[in-house]
Amino acid sequence: MRTYILRRLILVPFIVFVVSVITFMFVRILPGDVAVTRLGAAGQNCDTCVQKVRESLNLDKPYPEQYWLWFKDAIRGDFGLSASSTQEITPELRERAAVTLQLGAITILFTVLIGVPIGVISAVKSGRATDYFLRFFSILGLSVPNFWTATLVVILPSYWWQWTPAQKFTTISEDPVKHFVLLVLPALVLALTASAYVARITRSSMLEALTSDHVRTARAKGLRESRVVFDHVFRNSLIPLLTVIGLQAGLILGGSIIIEDIFSIPGMGQMAGRAVFDRDFMTVQAVTVVIAAVFMFITLIVDVTYAWVDPRIRY
Repeated sequence: MRTYILRRLILVPFIVFVVSVITFMFVRILPGDVAVTRLGAAGQNCDTCVQKVRESLNLDKPYPEQYWLWFKDAIRGDFGLSASSTQEITPELRERAAVTLQLGAITILFTVLIGVPIGVISAVKSGRATDYFLRFFSILGLSVPNFWTATLVVILPSYWWQWTPAQKFTTISEDPVKHFVLLVLPALVLALTASAYVARITRSSMLEALTSDHVRTARAKGLRESRVVFDHVFRNSLIPLLTVIGLQAGLILGGSIIIEDIFSIPGMGQMAGRAVFDRDFMTVQAVTVVIAAVFMFITLIVDVTYAWVDPRIRY
C-alpha cells in the first residue's frame, strides 16, 4: 500500500505538468491580445503602450521561454501577477480555493445523502411505483443543466418574493454560520445532477448484487432483509459508488465555474470565469493547475479507500 501511494504521489507532478503545458498552449491560441484588453480603448491607438505591456508580461518572448519563466516560479507557489489586475495571484487564489473546496465538500455530502438513499430504495423496490418515481427523478436530474436550475433559483424568488439567494458573501472568519448557509443553496444545485448519477449507479450495482448467489444464501439462512440489503448487497456495491463519487468531485469543481458566478461566491470558479473573459492567461493557468492537483489527490483517496471497503483488493 505504501509503495502504491508513493508511486501515485510521484505521478502527480508529471500529470500537473502536462495539464499546465496543455493549458499554456490553449490559452495562447485564443483570439485577441491581453495587452490590448488591459489597456482598453487606449490600446487600440497606441502601439508603443501595447508593446510595453507585452514586454512586462513576457509576451514578446518565445513560447518555450514564456513557459519556463512561469514554471520556475509556479513550482515555488508563486503564480505571478494577474495580467488584468496586476495583483499577485497566489494570495487571492489561496483564499478562493478554500471557498471552492468548502463548496465542493458540502456538495459531495449532499450528493451522498440524496443519491445513495434514492438508489438503495429504487433497487429494493425495483419494478414498483416507488422505483419508477425515483428513476424519473434521476433522469430529470441528469437532463436539466445545473446552470439553468441555478438561474431559476436566483430569478424566481426575486420575482415572486423580492428576495434573492445571491447575497453579499460573508467569510468564515466574520460569521461561520452565515458563511455556510450561503453555500448550502449552490451546493444543493450542484448536487442535483451529481446525486441523480450516483442514484442510478447505486441502483444498477445493487440490482446486480441482489441476484447473486451469496444474497440468496443469506436470505435462506433467515437473515433480516435489512441486514441482507446493507451487509451483503450495499457493501458489495460500494466500489462502483466510490468511483462515481470521485469522478463527480472533478465535475463539481468544473461546474463551480458557472455556479459560483451565478450565486456571487468568490471561489476559484468565479476567478477562472472572469480570467477567461479578461484573457488573463496567468490566472487561468494557476486555477487549472490547482484544480488538477486537487482532483489527483481526490482520486488517490478514492483508490486507497477501495482496500478498506474490500479487503480482497491488494496493491
